[in-house]
Amino acid sequence: MLKTESAHARGRLVNLSQSTQIRLFIIDAQPLIAAALHHLFAANGPFEVVGTDQLVTGGSLHAARPDVVVLCQDHGATGICDMIEACRSAVPSAKVCVVACHLHPELLPRVMAAGADGFTVKDAAPAEFLDAIVHVHRGGTYVDPRMGAYLPRMNGGAPRRVRTLNALSARETEVLRLIADGYSNREISIALSLSEKTIKNHISRIFAKLHITARTQAVIHAIKTGIA
Repeated sequence: MLKTESAHARGRLVNLSQSTQIRLFIIDAQPLIAAALHHLFAANGPFEVVGTDQLVTGGSLHAARPDVVVLCQDHGATGICDMIEACRSAVPSAKVCVVACHLHPELLPRVMAAGADGFTVKDAAPAEFLDAIVHVHRGGTYVDPRMGAYLPRMNGGAPRRVRTLNALSARETEVLRLIADGYSNREISIALSLSEKTIKNHISRIFAKLHITARTQAVIHAIKTGIA
């Protein structure tokens, strides 16, 4: 199943084989889940799991010196921000990717404000999850695309500064914003009173101009540039 998913996603996700080695530390209260994640990373280079723990232990993290801390969060928001800060304190150079049990829209602004570099969910496709880890390791910010609808509410609902990059037209920018809000092609066509074929053409041009191949990457671009 993992190989089938990876093969299906090969054209739309980052090329893992061309990525540098990424040292990971997994923190999950459930040893079985930690073991499953360890197996996933071991089966898909360029990952090296340098440690696992059920809690954030500063000494273990400092000794392992991971590039990315995979911080699993299972029960509400209690303590997650403190855990992120503890990770940052132990290994300031490490990126932190929070893996939530559910979407938790109320949790997103809190973990990002606490210093998380990524926010994904345990029911994400394996290929998307691996892509998220690589992306944060490269210095980007990753947010599960299903959370796009909640992003405008971050920062107390303050308007985001929109920059026009890669010569996106006004219509293409509008389509990109709706993609980031979690709209399907059909929903975008209804919202803009355009045919689905026209929407697909707009999306193809957006992908070409931004040099991307997946909606996830489009959402990331919208977040980073203030379009969403």
